[in-house]
Amino acid sequence: MVTRKQVKEIFLNLSISQQSTLLNELLLAHELQGKILKEATQEVVQKRNKKPCPYCSGTKVYKRGKQKGVQMYKCNDCNKWYSETTGTALYDIKLKSKWQSYLNCMEKGMPIKKIALELGISIQTSFDWRHKILSSLSQFTPEQLTGEVECDELELALNKKGSRKIDRAPRKRSSDFKRNQGKGKVTTVQVVTVVSRNGDKILKAVESKRLNKKEIAKVLDGKLADDSTLITDKHPSYKAYVKDNPSIKHKRLLAKDHVDKKDKSIHLQKVNNVHSQLRGFLRPFNGVSSKYLQNYLNWYAYVDHIQNSKTTLKQWFITMLVTDQAYHLFELFKQNAVLIRT
Repeated sequence: MVTRKQVKEIFLNLSISQQSTLLNELLLAHELQGKILKEATQEVVQKRNKKPCPYCSGTKVYKRGKQKGVQMYKCNDCNKWYSETTGTALYDIKLKSKWQSYLNCMEKGMPIKKIALELGISIQTSFDWRHKILSSLSQFTPEQLTGEVECDELELALNKKGSRKIDRAPRKRSSDFKRNQGKGKVTTVQVVTVVSRNGDKILKAVESKRLNKKEIAKVLDGKLADDSTLITDKHPSYKAYVKDNPSIKHKRLLAKDHVDKKDKSIHLQKVNNVHSQLRGFLRPFNGVSSKYLQNYLNWYAYVDHIQNSKTTLKQWFITMLVTDQAYHLFELFKQNAVLIRT
């Protein structure tokens, strides 16, 4: 019998292309067995024992056998049947065998069309799967940030990629973008980014010419603990917001300085770093439509959250299985594909 060490030596003697081909074949073989999804499902089932009713949130439920290996339930309150995947991103998926490969492609940052070509699925299916998965991530934001919290906004051009009707001349290159030209005309999206010193972050997309107090309040209300310290630049709207919330301390610095000259602990380095990483994260997608931007912001924050996990694919599946409103959110998303406001 060949030992693990011998297998490793044989593998290292292969060329890079041969190694890549072999790894892809092994991943496919592993995927067809559905081990990762099965393990994730078992872990979720063991933790909560019985899944609450996704229709009425009732807990008086009982198990009613299995269909195609999926646990079925019946709710005593609303008398409805449902399965372990009802309401989740995995609900009504016919090609679950391809989802591990799909997630693997997503982790590599591959565009929708390239994934469709890679897996032999339609572009529409690839698009739907991506946004079903991303709909699972909307609830995975920190409930509250404590301590010193940095806040700043990243300005992106309003992107109408995929729209049938565009009320402007097409831009041949990004340098053609003109910021908020014309009265009442908005051409930018502000990504309000809130980052605590321990790395927790909240990112919200707001279609706005320039942030005002009301829009900042929609992002920050209830998200900052009492006695937390908000560190921002000298944007007047932040000052106005803190004035209405006296329990929050406020420290300001000039945006161009990045670090306060008198007190080095007052800086916006973390939030600036997040903005830099976010730009890099969005770059492979060749422009994200603003109406889908919030989903991509949730994706970036989630990937950053699980980056140290050794079983990222399993974490993705667990997240999808415990989010019972993902399918509903996806349906709303398809019907109302507009910029997700805060």
